[in-house]
Amino acid sequence: MYNNRIYAGMIDKGAEFFSVKSRLYCVHNFKIHTWPDLPPKVLEWVENDMLNQPDALWSLSSWENLMREDWTYRYILCRFGGLDDKPDFTDKGEVNHTEYVECELRGTCKYEGKLCCSIKVINGILTKSEIEVLKIVKQPDKIIASELNISPDTVSTHLQNIRIKTGLKNKAELSIFAYQKGLIKS
Repeated sequence: MYNNRIYAGMIDKGAEFFSVKSRLYCVHNFKIHTWPDLPPKVLEWVENDMLNQPDALWSLSSWENLMREDWTYRYILCRFGGLDDKPDFTDKGEVNHTEYVECELRGTCKYEGKLCCSIKVINGILTKSEIEVLKIVKQPDKIIASELNISPDTVSTHLQNIRIKTGLKNKAELSIFAYQKGLIKS
């Protein structure tokens, strides 16, 4: 188990992708698979999802120097490469686009938000700034403001927006949510 937790695919036939140092793994059907040796059923799920994401397909087609054989790898890495509390694909192949992937290209990638996923929640999508606040949400507001070089009022606004979007009530609930989404590491 990664981080002593049980993830989709370890105890069911769902699939959870994650990467460690740009190496892509998939937990499925009680086994850990390494790219490119993924189960055909999982690859079929990914390819079906790709067909439903025109912005992502456009991004892959426009990415300079990205080889054809790397399209599916890059798609999975950008959209599903983070380890979180929900399976990327259920055992029926239904996709969950709810995770944030910490990427070395974040902030500089011209395909950000088109190829990768932001965190979708019940009342919208969290912005990049809101995600940055969530990463250090356990800290007092003044420290968050100092670390992010924003005003305490801006921190307060971001926290209010995050609570509205997630339906969560306080910083303790937001912290638990941030842990679940892999934004805070233990």
